[in-house]
Amino acid sequence: MASTSDRVRAILVAVTAVAQTVAAPLTMWALGPDSNTGVISDANISPVTPADYAFAVWGLIYAACLALAVYQLLPKQRERTVHRLTGWWLFGAFTTSALWVPVFGTRTLWLAQILIVILVIYLVIAARAFLVVGPANTTAEEVFLRLPVMIYLGWATLAAAVGFATTFRSWGMPASARWVNEIGVVLVVSATIMSLFVVSRLVAVVGFLLTACWALLAVVVATNSNSIRNAAVIAIVIMLAVVFGRILRSPDRRAVLFG
Repeated sequence: MASTSDRVRAILVAVTAVAQTVAAPLTMWALGPDSNTGVISDANISPVTPADYAFAVWGLIYAACLALAVYQLLPKQRERTVHRLTGWWLFGAFTTSALWVPVFGTRTLWLAQILIVILVIYLVIAARAFLVVGPANTTAEEVFLRLPVMIYLGWATLAAAVGFATTFRSWGMPASARWVNEIGVVLVVSATIMSLFVVSRLVAVVGFLLTACWALLAVVVATNSNSIRNAAVIAIVIMLAVVFGRILRSPDRRAVLFG
């Protein structure tokens, strides 16, 4: 039976899933239009900043997290090992995300960058738990737990890389220069290395690929640097090739793709 700890954990995951969803409008209401994350991002634009439309993916992420929150609240779900192994880490991830918005809104970008790195770490640990418990028992678990975590992780991984450039810009790095482009390439390569770790080892990689490739494509569209554009395209090709090769070798392709 579900323990008090299980119930508390499930409630906190749900509360923080809602908190991160409403953080942006509440921050705008409290701090004014200058706290808008888009305005701040535009003021600190760099060659690796994705096209504006890419940030619409937050709608998908928040919806997926809310679905996850409802799913893990169900009475039959609370006591399951998969939620015990992931729940507290997801609580940490959602809390960190909710805090990131007002911190970014106050233009304390270095602290916001630390928070988004912590967010990635929490999501990686939660995603790794799926390997411990094995393949999902049901399609519902794939759709409402595993894929949402990986969708979030895909975007957060690329956002963390871009965030370093945004932070550097806030410290005085110029918008464009040869050495700035070189930093951008290093950030794309770093995000690629992290992404390869995920798609080669973890499960439900379709979710990760969806948002990671979405972010990289948005960088390709927006950047004026050929070197960064080429690095982003190569990153997409390599990730897809790794996943394709893994599918060919794996005896459980569904788990690889969907969890």
